[in-house]
Amino acid sequence: MYMLQFTKYLFFTLVLGMCSCASSKTYLSNDHKNWQEQVSPSLSGIKHSVYLIGDVGGAKEGESTIPLLQLKEYLATDERVDDNTDVVFLGDNIYPVGMPPIGHKDRPLAEHKLDVQLESVRAFEGNVTFVPGNHDWYTYGREGLARQEQYIESYLSQYNEEFTDYFRPSNGCGNIDVMTIADHISLISIDSHWFLTDKPKDYNYDDCDIKTRAQFVSAFRDTMAALSSEQVLLTMHHPMFTVGSHGGFYSAESYLMPFTALNKKLKIPLLGTGAIVNWVRPRMSEQDTKSAPYKDYYSTIIPPVEAHGNTIVAAGHEHTLQLHEQNNINYIVSGSGSKNGVVGSLDITKFATGEYGFALLDYYNNGSIWITFYATTGKSEDCEVVYREKLN
Repeated sequence: MYMLQFTKYLFFTLVLGMCSCASSKTYLSNDHKNWQEQVSPSLSGIKHSVYLIGDVGGAKEGESTIPLLQLKEYLATDERVDDNTDVVFLGDNIYPVGMPPIGHKDRPLAEHKLDVQLESVRAFEGNVTFVPGNHDWYTYGREGLARQEQYIESYLSQYNEEFTDYFRPSNGCGNIDVMTIADHISLISIDSHWFLTDKPKDYNYDDCDIKTRAQFVSAFRDTMAALSSEQVLLTMHHPMFTVGSHGGFYSAESYLMPFTALNKKLKIPLLGTGAIVNWVRPRMSEQDTKSAPYKDYYSTIIPPVEAHGNTIVAAGHEHTLQLHEQNNINYIVSGSGSKNGVVGSLDITKFATGEYGFALLDYYNNGSIWITFYATTGKSEDCEVVYREKLN
């Protein structure tokens, strides 16, 4: 009996020792623990601002989400000028699958999930961008994306007749969408799920400018080169770097009771099984960073971005807030708009938290750029400043 207990204890210790264990607690690198000592410049010097919020499509029936309610309040009360501000929704605008057709039993709830997002920016007079995510593709494919795009643009065009292009890139294409949002600041939007799943095999793409991954690779490189004199904000759903579950960082609970990933109530101890599942998962799913498609994605995006410099990359996908820096490029994850998760850390990680929230970029007239993360703190449902940094 003693030997059996000892063996179980030893195995348990070895499993946890191999884990990339994560938690919902906030991580700050040693160089950034004193971030509050930084004095940010006055709002009067702001050239342009961009709110970044992702994975907001999980609102329950009859409810909104904490980050959406807080975003709406910030947009209404802060001193930033709407004409000089953008809001970007970073994909997974509808969970768990895309937009059903009218008459489908799931259509009303899908509309509600979009309505609470649209209501948060209804009175906002700046530009709004919705980027597609993997859940927006699920079940209904391009048809579901087209229905979502039509619904969003029909809703918002009632309040801003001068701007109608809210869903980018459009039509479920692999196109690279470029929009000038301020003098020498360009917003690029791409459909990362299109790239990861090689959608041209499943659909007719004759109506798209970019029909294959090879065309995308070439076009992306050319686009970044053509914008050599611009500050670029690259937005998509799937991040380049992540210290959440899609990057192989899991909670200790997932190793011991792996079924909790499917249902929080399924707390069935399966010692060892969780470790196997967590090792296999990121290598099998194109949604996780260790998979072959994701490595192709990484090798397509990173070199042109680093060659360009002057680029900030923002994504969702992970239900967390994160900031990483590699080779002078900052990578933002802002995907806790309706769900939250756990985080670990990499050598390049400056900040990460598993709380609900969103991010804000401020471009200043003097050339400086500041990032601010707003998140719940566990003490209240208000999103407070939990990290701020000058990025350049």
